[in-house]
Amino acid sequence: MTRIDGSNLVFLRWSMARRVAMLAALAVLLPQVVADPPAAPKTTAPAPSGLDPLALDKQLIAEAKNGSQIMANLTYLSDTIGPRLTGSAALKEANEWAAEKMRAYGLRNVHLEGWTIPVGWERGRASLRIVEPNNGRSLTVAAMGWTPGTKGKVTGEVVLLKARSAAELAPYKGKLKNAVVLRGEPTTIRPVTENGFGSPRPRADAKGDKKGDRKAEVPAPPRRERGYPSPTFRRELAEFLRTEGVAALLMDAGKPHGLLNMTGAWRGDDRVSGGEPLPSLFVAHEHYAQLYRLATRPAPAKTRVEVEIENKLIPGPVAVYNTVGEIRGSEKPDEIVVLGAHLDSWDLGQGTTDNGTGSCVVLEAARVLAKSGVRPRRTIRFVLFTGEEQGLHGSKEYVKRHKDEMAKTSMALVHDTGTGRVLGIGLQGRETLKPIMEKELVSLKALGVTEIDLRGMGGTDHLSFEKVNVPGFAVRQDPAEYRFSHHSQSDTLDKAREPDLIQGTQVMAVAALRVANLPELLPREKPVPKPATEKK
Repeated sequence: MTRIDGSNLVFLRWSMARRVAMLAALAVLLPQVVADPPAAPKTTAPAPSGLDPLALDKQLIAEAKNGSQIMANLTYLSDTIGPRLTGSAALKEANEWAAEKMRAYGLRNVHLEGWTIPVGWERGRASLRIVEPNNGRSLTVAAMGWTPGTKGKVTGEVVLLKARSAAELAPYKGKLKNAVVLRGEPTTIRPVTENGFGSPRPRADAKGDKKGDRKAEVPAPPRRERGYPSPTFRRELAEFLRTEGVAALLMDAGKPHGLLNMTGAWRGDDRVSGGEPLPSLFVAHEHYAQLYRLATRPAPAKTRVEVEIENKLIPGPVAVYNTVGEIRGSEKPDEIVVLGAHLDSWDLGQGTTDNGTGSCVVLEAARVLAKSGVRPRRTIRFVLFTGEEQGLHGSKEYVKRHKDEMAKTSMALVHDTGTGRVLGIGLQGRETLKPIMEKELVSLKALGVTEIDLRGMGGTDHLSFEKVNVPGFAVRQDPAEYRFSHHSQSDTLDKAREPDLIQGTQVMAVAALRVANLPELLPREKPVPKPATEKK
């Protein structure tokens, strides 16, 4: 045994007394530790102190790739729920499905935010048949959204309307009763191999090296309306045609290979605003061009068609909803970063690429961020807007409802141009943000996101935030056949590209967390446009 002298004996007694005291204290505390529940679930646990942002980027990127649920969600949304017209039962079903997904992923404060539209709309059957010359030709058509039916079959002469101002309408007065009007000349259709659709933009590998040497330009999404550029004249024209008793208005779908197009919306805030619209059809480009050739033959040749449209306008107000969920911020929960996409779609296809893809990317980014177990400094809010196709109404309603939060909303980032991989982010002219975003999004270069620039984008929900001076951006994507699937019957699940949607998820998740963890809100100042100077 070990020999213990007097001084060591004193020290040993002191040590044993200290251990007994510590054990007694632990015995008192242990029941309380066992009884109390954990402060928060793993999905909202605070980030470890000093966590390397680059390591966290890699964690998010890996989870988006290895644990992806995006195609399972997109398949359900496209095949089981289907197209999601604003105000429809299918859109409400999609709202509730998305909310359940958010809850399953561990998001907090998940709810639907209601708003209303003045009138709903259901598509019915539409047909257009040439009866003179009697060639037996039936044409490919689809009724424009929120337009009425014809109240039975109507046979009328096809008339080409060339007027582009109110003054040029005078020669048509008294000559359009029961006419079926062509709204201008046929659209010029680009070959399908142009503008990057046949030869996609070269992609970057893991080292950032470009594959190939041809750079394809990313085209803007197809225009929502074609022909007359002035909104004032469009209103004047609609009133003139209605007064003259026109039976139907025909528009070139403006797409190749028999594809249709779609747009349309209610007028004003109530059912009577702007008067009753005309029955209107989009006509496949090839068939529209045929009607144009027939209608412009020299006299006495005439061209007549039989048209029938069966649509249903539903008296409002009709309830519509945005789906909202969030990961609560740990330090500044009242400051917010918004990730968004629109859940509504047109109804000719399945609504997959416009915008089931963006909606599922936002849901997947929510899952990835929640699973990381890191609570961001600021709240990250995930919003699936509705009514986008009729004029960004859902995001406008969100901004209105949350007006008191706009001053503390750091950024709104939207995914809404199809299935293609993200190539860049345009900062809408906000020069002060460029060095910040380039530094924060450095990990995205390896994913092919090499364009952080000042370019702007229109036509989607980030603009509702920009209008109240919240930095609002839409990711810029590879076209990936969006020109063809956009608003057409070809907007179907088979167009989805899983690797590109995974990359989109990675971009959205990393960007949201980086901006949420910045020391301050993103600066808001934008350069003031310089006044035009006279040329000498």
